Amino acid sequence: KAQRKNMDVQGFRKGKAPLGLVKKMHGEAIGYKVAEQFVQEVFEQEIDDNEIEPLGQPTLVDLDYELDEDLRATLRFGVRPQVELEDLSSVEVPMLDPEVTEEDVEEEIDRLRTEEADLLPLEDEPAGDTDYVNIDLQRIDPQTDTPIIGDKDEDLTFFLDDERLKEDLRVALMGRKAGETFRVELPQEQPTHEHEGHGHQHDHGGEEEDRLYEVTVNDVKRRDLPPLDEEFVRRVSEGEFHDLEAFREDIRKRLQEAWDGRAREMVQGEVIDKMLELHPVPVPESVIEGYLDSFVKQVEEENDGELPADFDEEHFRRRNRRDAEKQGRWMLIRDQIIEEEDLEVSDEELQAFFADQAEGDDEVSSQQIKQFYRSMPDMMEKVEQQILSDKVYDLLLDRLDVQPKSREEFEQEMQQQEEARQRVAP
Repeated sequence: KAQRKNMDVQGFRKGKAPLGLVKKMHGEAIGYKVAEQFVQEVFEQEIDDNEIEPLGQPTLVDLDYELDEDLRATLRFGVRPQVELEDLSSVEVPMLDPEVTEEDVEEEIDRLRTEEADLLPLEDEPAGDTDYVNIDLQRIDPQTDTPIIGDKDEDLTFFLDDERLKEDLRVALMGRKAGETFRVELPQEQPTHEHEGHGHQHDHGGEEEDRLYEVTVNDVKRRDLPPLDEEFVRRVSEGEFHDLEAFREDIRKRLQEAWDGRAREMVQGEVIDKMLELHPVPVPESVIEGYLDSFVKQVEEENDGELPADFDEEHFRRRNRRDAEKQGRWMLIRDQIIEEEDLEVSDEELQAFFADQAEGDDEVSSQQIKQFYRSMPDMMEKVEQQILSDKVYDLLLDRLDVQPKSREEFEQEMQQQEEARQRVAP
């Protein structure tokens, strides 16, 4: 009767068609729609009455229904398993404890000077290992010893200290002078080069055999580093600093902040791995499927809202199932910690986040940032969850036996762990 009000049937006014005719024409479709709606309402009432917390999306696995007859339905859904948190006081976790050295500061200053350097042409001096060489590259037919028409690249610039540069070409260009012409055989994959200047790069794909080229050296250039003086400091700091020592201290501070942030990011992965190892909690299938759904959704978003034409979703889900289970298990452990420790996000913490987002931007205030996030509930939820996650990490790092490691010690520890994982990998 409720559906009849919204139905147009030829020969009758809207909502006035006889009930029997509506049943005959649309009864089965309407019945199933109403049945599914009724099942959803009963399900929600049952979990509310029994204080059940379902995980993931419930699945309707069976619906036994005939028009004007009894309705039977079966739903499957996951429930939150009990997580017994282990004592962590004797569980060791390595954490990078980086100390910025004078060498680090000098390397950063050298990098800034290199970015500000001019390239000066060398008139009659051979190319060194930190010079730029600009060439024309003409492919030669070895059978006829003549140029292959249409197979010539011009104005290619190579930095001889570029780690991506193929050794064959590096060796061929070392010691060459402007104006020289020579021939060389190069492997099928040509190295990364730049057009005149520092930026625009290309990769030349090759065929399955070496190629003979005639190389013309157009010019050789060398970096002319600016002097490390007050003018340089003012320029690269955009007027913030004039004194060289204050500039060095600022570099040291920024490097330390960057290393500390990196150390925290890395130890978070170590903490998660330890917690997963200590708490082999069974993960409901609905949770795993939920994470797999989100992985598929991410692929869609990366491809303009559509899955690639050749995307094999079944294979994708099978390949990513272990990661989905791992993320689901960590979610269960994390949520248990949040519940047991009564962790919450305070207004002060949100205000600090908004202020941090607005820092350094003269055109946007923290209040505007706050209004933006408040208008986007999904983004606001992500912010709150990230703050909660940070609190969980802080709590766990306080309870775990954190072992500070120097950079060298930490790299060695990570290498040993990776070797151990490879030995046990299926």
